[in-house]
Amino acid sequence: MNEKTIATIALRDHGFVDLSAVLRAAAEGVELAAASGADLAVLPETINLLHGSLGKAPLQEYALADWRAATEILAETASRQHIALVVPLLVSENGSLANRFYLLGRDGVELGFYQKRVPAVGERIAHVEPANTAPIPWEGLKLGGGICIDVYFPEEIFRPQIEAGADFFVIPSMTPAGPFLDVSAINYGVPFVLSYANWSRILDRDGKELAAGGYRSETLRAGFHSPVQQATINFTLFADFNQDKIPDVQRHYGEKVRVRFDQPNCIFLLESRSHDLSIAEVMREFGLVSRRDYFARLDPEAAVRLSTNKNS
Repeated sequence: MNEKTIATIALRDHGFVDLSAVLRAAAEGVELAAASGADLAVLPETINLLHGSLGKAPLQEYALADWRAATEILAETASRQHIALVVPLLVSENGSLANRFYLLGRDGVELGFYQKRVPAVGERIAHVEPANTAPIPWEGLKLGGGICIDVYFPEEIFRPQIEAGADFFVIPSMTPAGPFLDVSAINYGVPFVLSYANWSRILDRDGKELAAGGYRSETLRAGFHSPVQQATINFTLFADFNQDKIPDVQRHYGEKVRVRFDQPNCIFLLESRSHDLSIAEVMREFGLVSRRDYFARLDPEAAVRLSTNKNS
């Protein structure tokens, strides 16, 4: 069992007098998330664009050349509260602009970054550079990434990271993504965490919504609700088509496992509830096949390649 509680933090998209005000609000959100038991907090896209009169100055004027020094309060807060943190920023590096998020560990030290793969129109005009980046190792997991419009290009953005072992995705965003996010969670079989100030969403690997909320709520806009949304996810969960073997698994492991059947998607969700039992161990013992591997066996293109190789 590897359970993590993940939180999103909503920040207003107006009313900040300067970057310091944005960072103070973000730090307060991080403290609140930590106090609520979160292991990881995710901020919305490019938090250094939330102050000032956006649209009247070029993006270059907001980009941070030394993001570590500029956002030191966030690293200090993460370290003091012992919480990991995703910090999304527009940065300037070697004369180029990049839309990135940085993952800080519980000690406030950078563990890696994800760079937006599909810059939006305004970003392209400002010459924001795209990049391919790999999942980031974090506490026994691999954290995959996406930023905003990336979510609409799942095969280009999510599939390569899944193949590189991504266990879940965090997506700082300025778009709600809608059903695209649900479908990606189902198709790739991993949780998705969308941090969008107006309506963040945390989805389990079967597309079920575990938490949602943001400034779309008049209660939050009026100041009577928490800007933090969070959910606890067990990352030893997986989906499969091994229905004949599931009763034997339940009889053998008893309370050490939990099984849920998702009828609409025709999948079982098998979860370890014991710290000394991994799903990999259960799969080996009972010869279970993950949903991802099952579909890989049925991949039409793979079948065509196999037939071609046999006939050549």
